[in-house]
Amino acid sequence: MVDPAEYDKDIPRVQEHLYKFERAFAKVRGTHRGRLVDEVRQALLEEFESEGLTVWTEVADDAARRIAEEQADEA
Repeated sequence: MVDPAEYDKDIPRVQEHLYKFERAFAKVRGTHRGRLVDEVRQALLEEFESEGLTVWTEVADDAARRIAEEQADEA
């Protein structure tokens, strides 16, 4: 069993990862909302790379789909 203290010491790293993901998602969302999924996915992968993130393929695909399905006038 894992000691709960091990989780506590990893929380800042997880929070930083989430912050970088959210920043990349928001940036691409602002520039690519409503575009083709493949175009959005490529932009996301570039932003994830610039943030130093490794993101599972399924997560990147879902994020790209969500952005692509939004209308340009939605916030």
